[in-house]
Amino acid sequence: MKNKSMGNLMHKIKQDLKDGRKKKACDRLRNMINQFPNDLSLRRRLGQIYFEAGFLDEAGKFWILSKPENNKMENAVEIYRKSLSNSGNAILKDIVFRGDKKLLDEYALKVITELEQHSLKITKQIPVFKVKTREKGSYSENKTDFLSKIGIFLLIGFIILLPILGVFKLFEIISSLFSQ
Repeated sequence: MKNKSMGNLMHKIKQDLKDGRKKKACDRLRNMINQFPNDLSLRRRLGQIYFEAGFLDEAGKFWILSKPENNKMENAVEIYRKSLSNSGNAILKDIVFRGDKKLLDEYALKVITELEQHSLKITKQIPVFKVKTREKGSYSENKTDFLSKIGIFLLIGFIILLPILGVFKLFEIISSLFSQ
């Protein structure tokens, strides 16, 4: 069931791309990256979309943790690094890796370590981000379930009804005072 929802989302992303909705596909992928920071394939996919759209620096941002498969990946990463003056601190703050470094492959771990060392050397600090712990495949696009939606509508209805009932009760009290 868990893999089915992630597969469903990947299908939606493919459909968005097919229908020309690249921004929607990118938003979905960014959300998935936030939910599953250890899954570097999501970053590679998002980098590919940006590359195809001509945003080489943004492609490099998402490809920086992946071992370059070709010259286009190397060039995009180089453009991205130069856009941030090769600053380890700036790159770490920009890529915001919230995953578990122990789960990274050798190449990604090497890149993160080099960036952290450069950041420490230049700024005397390493940016730290709160680790997200969600299992791969347990992604749900709808964050509120059916019952919470009903609760919200009931609360809104109660807030609207309260002043109306108050006015009727006030008229009832006033009329009872004068009817005696």
